[in-house]
Amino acid sequence: MRGPATRVPLSRRIFWAMLVVTALGFALTAATTLKNFSDLDITYNAKRLLRKEAAMTKSLNYALHDAVGDTIEAYALSWSVMPRGFAERIVEIAKVHNQAFAVYRLDGSLFVSSTVRSPENEGFSVQVDPEVTIALAQGTSRYVVSLGGGSNMAYWYQRNNDERPVALVAARYAERKLDELGRREFMGNMAAVYFVILLAAALLAWALSRSIARPLKQIGEAMDRGAASDKFELIEFQGSEEISLLVNQYNRMVDRVRTSSEALAHSEREGAWRQMAMQVAHEIKNPLTPMKLGIQQLERAISDDAPDLNERFAKLATVLHGQIDSLSRMATGFSSLAHIPQRAHESVRIADVLADVLALHRRVDVGPVEAPPNDAFVQGDREQLVRLFGNLVINAQQAIGKSEGSVHFEVRSEAEALTVSVVDNGPGVSGALMDRIFEPQFTTRGSGTGLGLAISRAIAEDHGAQIGLNSNTEGGATFWVRWPVNPA
Repeated sequence: MRGPATRVPLSRRIFWAMLVVTALGFALTAATTLKNFSDLDITYNAKRLLRKEAAMTKSLNYALHDAVGDTIEAYALSWSVMPRGFAERIVEIAKVHNQAFAVYRLDGSLFVSSTVRSPENEGFSVQVDPEVTIALAQGTSRYVVSLGGGSNMAYWYQRNNDERPVALVAARYAERKLDELGRREFMGNMAAVYFVILLAAALLAWALSRSIARPLKQIGEAMDRGAASDKFELIEFQGSEEISLLVNQYNRMVDRVRTSSEALAHSEREGAWRQMAMQVAHEIKNPLTPMKLGIQQLERAISDDAPDLNERFAKLATVLHGQIDSLSRMATGFSSLAHIPQRAHESVRIADVLADVLALHRRVDVGPVEAPPNDAFVQGDREQLVRLFGNLVINAQQAIGKSEGSVHFEVRSEAEALTVSVVDNGPGVSGALMDRIFEPQFTTRGSGTGLGLAISRAIAEDHGAQIGLNSNTEGGATFWVRWPVNPA
């Protein structure tokens, strides 16, 4: 498995980029210099050969005139016509010009050469390659054949005064290089100069990269500290105009962030106060109505002289004491700028929680609890769970209103989860409202605060449970709270 790619610092990239550019410049300069030297060698050898050929042609023309007179024709290249002393003149011409050569007849056969040894030892063949004779016959002024090792053989026509070819001349010469020692010295000097340039470029790249990377690193570190502490710092920098512009832009951004943060913090504090006030008001209001109804029912029971008056009074007193204690803790927490008390961690029997909810919100339309096959317990705070399901019951009762309907609990214990549902047969919830039903301050009733279901969701999530809504198009809604059951 490959890890994350290593990021090369900007300073190092600038440093190596300048070194590479300098080294590339040296390589291109060296290549261009060597190419120019090579071109000079080629030009020098070509001019040198042309000079030698011109001088040899003139000397050979004098030798032919001395041998056969002013009228020189191709048939003169015959030892029956040419005097024997012509061969000695050829050797003399080669010595004068320090250039070995041979004279061929126009058909390519060897007539005489300047070497006293066998002509083949000097590279002069007895018969010229037909390719050479054809090329010259077709108008090529000179034909050069490479022999390898820097040696070449040049062929051209020897012409008479009427510019008619009378012989074919071949000269072998070796290429020369211009001042090889001076060339090596020049390349060495250039390498030394470029080495100094390379060192200067390295120092310049190091200084330039630091001047660029240092302020950028400062900005990055300041951003990291600001992200960690939510307190962004201003940066003081004096340097290049471009980096100063970037630093100034960052400082202006920090000023705007500070201003925005202060405004946002002030708005959040005010919003938190408003939200806290609405939540506490909602939490206080919810138990007051059923408490009032319970007292009214007790008053009617007293006036009717009900036989179970003491039992009803004791049961109502227990519920009222619990709710009054809860309201008292809520008021105390609000007065000390705290939130609703943290939940207790204890094993709570769901049947007992729902019994408290039934006692607190009992009406003719609140049905019984459908008990699970065995007692179900959850870890949490009994009072907060009573508040959770109480809000769901109140929501269902308000949805039914004065119409005929009913609300009841269903408890289903399965291997994977424990689910407690509040089921009503009211008008249901439309699909457009399903996604917003648990949002704070969202309500479909003009008099509602819209916090009941949001608080229920917060309590459920705090207890590690999921909460949701199922609604039928024909009517009726089911709010469910589900606790996952960990396998033993």
